[in-house]
This record gives sequence, C-alpha cells and structure tokens, in this order.
Amino acid sequence: MVALPLELTTTVLELQRQLLVVINHATETSFVIMETYSDTETTLIALEDLDNIRQRANTYYSRFYTLMVRMAESQPIPNSAMLEPLTRSIEDAIVTIARAQATIREERSNFNLP
Repeated sequence: MVALPLELTTTVLELQRQLLVVINHATETSFVIMETYSDTETTLIALEDLDNIRQRANTYYSRFYTLMVRMAESQPIPNSAMLEPLTRSIEDAIVTIARAQATIREERSNFNLP
C-alpha cells in the first residue's frame, strides 16, 4: 500500500483550513452588514457577492474532500487521472482564496466594518 504524498496532503488540508476561514469571514461579514444596514440596494449587492464567495469556497472544500478520499482509496497508487484534477484544484483554490479575502476586506471597508 502506498500512502498519499505528505506534501500533497498537507497542502490540501491547509487550503481546506483557509477555505473554512473564508466561509466564516464571509458569513460573519454578511451578518454584520445585514444587522447594521438592513436591506438596501447596496447591501443586497454586497450580500450577493459574499454569498458567491461562500459558495465557491464550499465547492473547493468539498472537491478537495472528494478527491482526497478517492485517492486514498485507490491502490496501489493514485493514478494521473486523479492527480491532475487535484493539482488544478489546488492552483485554482489558491487564486480563489486570495480573491475572496480581498473581496471580504473591500466589503468590510465599504461598510466601515473593523
């Protein structure tokens, strides 16, 4: 039996942690905006943006879970057909996390939130 490469597993787990932080911050920001400013045209746009961030982060989190479990179950070694989508997802998730964090900071700034 061959284990998944430690570096790959560590990278995915760290990205999942970061995705959870993004989901948490987007949800928290949405809540504070809604509680503070209620429903306005401006808040609805911001809330939609934050909801999209949550959905994308959740999609990557779930994708990593599914791919890692499938790879762990493949024996004797994960094949390239499994490694390629995982590698692509890692690259895409890194960009998505950076963009999500920037958008959350921007929305918090737009509404003068700490």
